[in-house]
Amino acid sequence: MTGTEPWRTLWEDYEEPEIRYAVAEACDGIRGITEDADSLEPADTVALAIAGAEAAEGLRDALESDWALYTPQQAAVVASALFAQLNAATAIFESLQRLLQNAEDRRETAFTTEAADHLTHAAAAVAFTCGVAPGAVNALNACPDLTRLPSDAHETLAGVAALLGPAAKVTENHGPGEYSEDDRGFGCGCEIRFEHRGQAWNFHRGNSSWDLVREQDGEALEDGSTFYQGWNGLGPTDSTAHPQHLVTLIRAKLDETS
Repeated sequence: MTGTEPWRTLWEDYEEPEIRYAVAEACDGIRGITEDADSLEPADTVALAIAGAEAAEGLRDALESDWALYTPQQAAVVASALFAQLNAATAIFESLQRLLQNAEDRRETAFTTEAADHLTHAAAAVAFTCGVAPGAVNALNACPDLTRLPSDAHETLAGVAALLGPAAKVTENHGPGEYSEDDRGFGCGCEIRFEHRGQAWNFHRGNSSWDLVREQDGEALEDGSTFYQGWNGLGPTDSTAHPQHLVTLIRAKLDETS
């Protein structure tokens, strides 16, 4: 994407695989309702409004995290999607006014001038806000991205080890360059071992998650592997999560268990 990309299509064209998967999961129910607009009933319409409100409030809460986004380009995608919602809201307020007018024409309500004025003013205010959309989105998208994010699980692991310091050792379980993640999401098989306040800890890629375990809690099995009754899943599931994000979570978890 470039700074000249139309602001309204940035969110539609975003192709990062992990995000596309999450979008499909989050939106399947909504798409199931909206695929045939002619068959929508009032219950569907109200449900869509409530789902949109929950999504907006969920995003508000998500953005409170210092690691909610990694790059300015991700911020541009979020801004593009938010302005698309506002742009749709303009038409929604106008549609509410039309629907209530239709109900009055059928003598099913008494649609007041005050209510009509409020909807008109709301639509105008939102439309005015959308006027800054192209500049805001394009400016964010043009910001230099100085972050070099990992390209695979092994690079993530190596980045975490470097940030943890010289005491953190990466145990290699494959040859050079053989870094592909297995089809079950268990990374490349490597792990980090380090000590914290006299206790040995292990950080590795689990079943599509990043896991931190205390080695004394493990049980050695006959095949040489170790079984853990419990582990600390750190939250981010992406195999290429920002290493500093993971280190922040590791240190917080270590503080909890000290």
